Amino acid sequence: MKKTCCITLALMFTLALSACGKTDSPAPAVSGSDPSGTPVVSVPAPGGQPGQSPSSCTFDPALFGGKLQSCAYAGNGTLLVLADKLYLYDTGTSSVLATTEAPLRDFEAQAIDGGCVLSGMGDSGMMAYIYDSSLALKQEIAVNELLQGDFVVSETGGVAASTDGKKLAFAAMGGLYLYDLERGSLTTLLDVAQNAGTASIRVSMLNGAAFAQDNSQIVFYGSGSPIPAADGEEDVSIYGSIAVDGSGLKLTIPSGYEMDELQSSVSRLFFPQVFTQANGTLLWIDRATGSANTLSFSASGEGKDGVYSSEQGNYVATAALGSDLTVRVYDVASGELVADEVIENSDPTYFYRIPRIYLFDGAKTAVVVLGGSIDELDTLVSTFEFGA
Repeated sequence: MKKTCCITLALMFTLALSACGKTDSPAPAVSGSDPSGTPVVSVPAPGGQPGQSPSSCTFDPALFGGKLQSCAYAGNGTLLVLADKLYLYDTGTSSVLATTEAPLRDFEAQAIDGGCVLSGMGDSGMMAYIYDSSLALKQEIAVNELLQGDFVVSETGGVAASTDGKKLAFAAMGGLYLYDLERGSLTTLLDVAQNAGTASIRVSMLNGAAFAQDNSQIVFYGSGSPIPAADGEEDVSIYGSIAVDGSGLKLTIPSGYEMDELQSSVSRLFFPQVFTQANGTLLWIDRATGSANTLSFSASGEGKDGVYSSEQGNYVATAALGSDLTVRVYDVASGELVADEVIENSDPTYFYRIPRIYLFDGAKTAVVVLGGSIDELDTLVSTFEFGA
């Protein structure tokens, strides 16, 4: 059933509690609400096997100073929250586990054994920062300097980390590279200048990569062309995989599908389309097997205002902007639509830019952040449950 929530403005340092999880009230909880009317759930410490989300979650914006800008999955139901500092926040216990100064104002995060890797554009180009579980900085890498003449230009998937934290992969304009963190050695897996490709497809540029199949393979996407190429034919989107030893290169040109980014989750890799080409479908790859699949949305143009994968990869959300925001959540395995939420506000400025949406598989909870990238607005946070 479609539900509607109206968001009220939150003061920067007096944000009220916003709770999510198993509550008696089905309505979404919103930061800025009257605390006495906002249900707050007491939850046990997160448990279960590594890579699993807690079965309950609470998101409390009052724990973060300054303007809340964005978040990123940090593993096992934790979030990296960017505000005045960088916070490691546990959604299962509603507690801040660690804080540090933020190295970047916009970044991608990947959970690894014993910590996380942050990557994004710094003053000198693409940077990678490796942290332990207490947000202590272990290593800082100037990626473009390491590549010596090649450049990583994509902030979503340009730097990939193996789950054991031992290797990084760089998807760059001129090729695909593997960096061994323990040895400090760099290996070129694909070199565009050396006509990288297969007998039927040539690689032109790499945009994103991720480790798969227990870190033995690297899945990537970018642009290329069929061989032989027709006169005047422009490059098209391609995706493929290669073993970390450089063997077994596979390339595919998805028919009529132009990939915009790569989103990594624990179990799946998602490739949302360029917004101008969105046709209501989503290509995804099973991280364990490497098999490719397609998820179909409810509407033909759905996905143009943003596609958002869950922490584990079991769910995907889409955003549809207009005079309000509609968020739809899908079960990836079944293709079933499991939630259809409408978020409203009297200030239309909140709907001028795409939101940031975070989905927690175990708690079946969505956290929607509005206005985080608009300096003139206080950030609003809305939460709702999805699925049975």
